Amino acid sequence: MVRRSFLFISMIMVLSTAGCVKETYDMKKLSKVAQLSPTLAISAIKGDIALSDMVKSSDTVVFDQNKFVKIVFRKDSVFNLKLADVYSLNNMVSVSKSYSFGEMNIGAFSRTMSFTLNDIIAYFSPTLRGKFQALDNTTNIFLPFPSTNLGENVFPSIPNLESAVFASGTIDISVKNNLPAPLSGMTLQLYNSVDHTPIGSVTAISTPILPGATEVATIDLANKTVKSLIVAAITITGSPGSSTPVPISLNGSGIDVEITGSNLKVKSGRIILPANAIGSAEAVSFDPGSGVELDKFKIVTGNLSYHIQKPTTFVASLSISIPTANRNGTPVSQSINLGSGSLLDGNISFNNTIVYLGTDTAHPFNSMPYSISVSSSEIVDFNSTDEMKLDLKFQNPVFDYIKGYFGQKTQTIAPDSTNFEIEDILKNLTGDFLVSSPSIKINYSNSFAIPIQMTLNATGQRKTKIVNLGLAPFTLASPVAPVNRDISASVAVDKSNSSLPELISLPPEKIRFSGSARLNPGVNNGLRDNYVFGDSRFLGSLEVEVPLDFRINNLQFTDTVDNFLKDTGSNNDNPLKPENFELLRVDITAKNGFPLGVSLKMSLYDSNTHVVKSTVDATGIIAPAPIDSNGKSTGVTETSTTVEFTKIFFSSVTKADKIIFQFTLNTTGNGTKDIKIYSDYRIDFNAALVVKPGIKLN
Repeated sequence: MVRRSFLFISMIMVLSTAGCVKETYDMKKLSKVAQLSPTLAISAIKGDIALSDMVKSSDTVVFDQNKFVKIVFRKDSVFNLKLADVYSLNNMVSVSKSYSFGEMNIGAFSRTMSFTLNDIIAYFSPTLRGKFQALDNTTNIFLPFPSTNLGENVFPSIPNLESAVFASGTIDISVKNNLPAPLSGMTLQLYNSVDHTPIGSVTAISTPILPGATEVATIDLANKTVKSLIVAAITITGSPGSSTPVPISLNGSGIDVEITGSNLKVKSGRIILPANAIGSAEAVSFDPGSGVELDKFKIVTGNLSYHIQKPTTFVASLSISIPTANRNGTPVSQSINLGSGSLLDGNISFNNTIVYLGTDTAHPFNSMPYSISVSSSEIVDFNSTDEMKLDLKFQNPVFDYIKGYFGQKTQTIAPDSTNFEIEDILKNLTGDFLVSSPSIKINYSNSFAIPIQMTLNATGQRKTKIVNLGLAPFTLASPVAPVNRDISASVAVDKSNSSLPELISLPPEKIRFSGSARLNPGVNNGLRDNYVFGDSRFLGSLEVEVPLDFRINNLQFTDTVDNFLKDTGSNNDNPLKPENFELLRVDITAKNGFPLGVSLKMSLYDSNTHVVKSTVDATGIIAPAPIDSNGKSTGVTETSTTVEFTKIFFSSVTKADKIIFQFTLNTTGNGTKDIKIYSDYRIDFNAALVVKPGIKLN
């Protein structure tokens, strides 16, 4: 640009000079050496311009309602944290447990056989039988009778077993005397009908059984086998008869013999199983991660999958009950037909289910009690030593919400850096520059109902100088669940809580960023009142605002370029060589409404000898406008400056290979006061070019 300006000025001088020499002159009449030195003044630049003419309001450059200028940078989705980024809640459950069936309870049974007096006398001698027959339906003395063997008699079939080896239990043999005379006693022996194996030993009732009374004898069933058909060998030890007349009826009186099995626990056999719990009190343990304590959650959709391995012959039903899981208001349970195979897979629906994990006072979190039981409606093969294996897993549930304490988890913001690649500019920049009121605004929406403490670190570096942001950790706003699920808020970083002005004003060659988010920074209060939701997210955007409110004290920018004034061409006969100028001067007048002044130095420099050959100094080329106490310009400052390119300067052009430009900026008060930039600031300027060439004519 400087070279183009010089060529433009040279062109004007050529045209001006050519206009002063008439073509009809006879150049031979002149001395061989002549010099023409006219002085010309040309109005080169003139303008009246406001800041709003040069810079238009946009998303980046903002003019507020008072025309104050701000530079704004916005970036969306700087933070985008989803539930899955923080917690892995899809594989919290993995239960694999083996169960030995153990000894099973079966239902009590009761079977009865009856003998009428007519049945009993059938075993008497003919004479005695005839006497009793003669007394039928009369009131007489009941005749005594001797010990009578009633033989072996079969009880009705026991319905809930075919055969069972008992671990414990009893059979009570009850004898009720419905005869009008007492019985002296009774002996009984029970057998399994199929193989006639005895069930216990001979049982005797030696106590007299009075009319209308019942006497009981008990057989211990431990380690005894009982089959569905039981035979009883019964002997009545006799009767003393009655001493007084009594009603005698052969078919209306007799004895009842009843066997009752109770408190029955089976080791093995073929039986019908009532519901029997397997194992002791069980609980599914949730593993949501270290330090996380879950109290309850609601699943929108999801399944608890099961995998069962069992003996092929065990074809009962398995029932899983989860009393603290309410599906549509009803405790979750599932009946599973085990079938005849050895492997079984399936799912238990947890759709629209609320699960409570804190009902166990001994372990009031991460625990879901459950129970399993087996039962059958038909005869099944059973052995107490058989085992069953049960695997349980949650299959990718979709959560509505999860309540608990989510631990003091720390999420690290990976260190990063931004290199502005302005080292070449900054190495030529000196002086003091302070942006007074920059701010960074973090706008965010948060649906994690957990206290979150943020730490943001930023370090600006310029060469060996380092400035830390110095922002103290701060706590983000979180929704008050379960009433609210989301909250929008913002955090401001500015001069009131950080060293942001100093960092930006460094200005930095690069900025290093790092940080962290710490959940539940305080002490665990035991309330487990954190909430996260299936769609929980922390979404943050960044807005950097730099109001043009600053101060500058001798901010100098120096740049070195090749000497474009030096003629590098091969034609040395060019009469317009810089050394032929007597004078080249620029007269500048300016009415400056900006509280910002500019000075310029232009030096011819020999890079080989490191010597400045000559300098043009335009100190105070534009002086800053006055300001009020708020830093706003209150008027204009008029400046008249002359920038003179002397013959000495031009004579040094050929001795320098470089030109050094040094621009110096100062705000009003030489950097002691903050100034503000408004869009209606104006500058009215006029630059006139004054030239006096010394053209030699040979």
